[in-house]
Amino acid sequence: MIWMSDLEEIQESKPEISLKIDRVGVKGVKKKITTKTPEGRFFYDVVLDAYVDLPKDKRGKHMSRDIEAFMESIEEAKKEDSSSLEGVLEHICQKLMKKHSYASKAELIAKTRHHYKEDFTGTTTTEAADAKISVSMSRESENAKSVKITIPGMNVCPCAQNTFSDKEGTPTDKTPSHTQRVNLSLEVTTRDKLVRLDWLVNSARQAFSAPVTSLLKREDEYELVKKAYQKPKFIEDIIRYALQNCFQKLKEENFPNGTKIRVEAESLESIHPHNAYACRETTLEELSKD
Repeated sequence: MIWMSDLEEIQESKPEISLKIDRVGVKGVKKKITTKTPEGRFFYDVVLDAYVDLPKDKRGKHMSRDIEAFMESIEEAKKEDSSSLEGVLEHICQKLMKKHSYASKAELIAKTRHHYKEDFTGTTTTEAADAKISVSMSRESENAKSVKITIPGMNVCPCAQNTFSDKEGTPTDKTPSHTQRVNLSLEVTTRDKLVRLDWLVNSARQAFSAPVTSLLKREDEYELVKKAYQKPKFIEDIIRYALQNCFQKLKEENFPNGTKIRVEAESLESIHPHNAYACRETTLEELSKD
């Protein structure tokens, strides 16, 4: 009888062509992650990609060890008194480094949806933001983490509103204008500190003329439109408000000056056949000087 332990480890053999591979791993692994936070228990359906580098003297990677790292970290998180999605993913990445001792670096990418409460009009709804979390670790340099969210919102054009007001003699906040939905992304990259998804969601949703919501009764619709027309914004303004909101929160949480922020917005224009776009990449240090 041949025991499993007696079988040859083909992955450990030398390849016919001795060349290093930068990223090798698994993509599109679907898992459910449970976390416990001060706000309660959260459940995330995530799609995971995991990679390590492969030295030139190894033919292949033990892919099953990636799945083991996922399962072990997810089960351990269920037993903890407090956990976060970002923390679980960081733990998985640490396990990848341990299970693949030959690797000099590991990378984990998770895509999911983060649910949050929206009560802009007084009626509370549950909305969802697209979220992407990346964790990279290296034996030779500093680790890095990035957290990105994307949510839609509403903006009111201040130029059209002001022109209409001047010509018609109407109060600005009661003057019509064209409106559009804006897709706003906010991403923070840092080394060690934890970035909460809710921080980015709140920084983004407060940057719009008004957030969008799934349920609007007549009174809610009135309140949302009224408030939106009182805060007309260009897409450039939305970028600036999101940056400022995020900057203030990260400084409040004592994030280092080297923390990177990227804000990107695309406005789905209602009166043009094209879209408007704006973006800013910066650091807390640069924003402190602006």
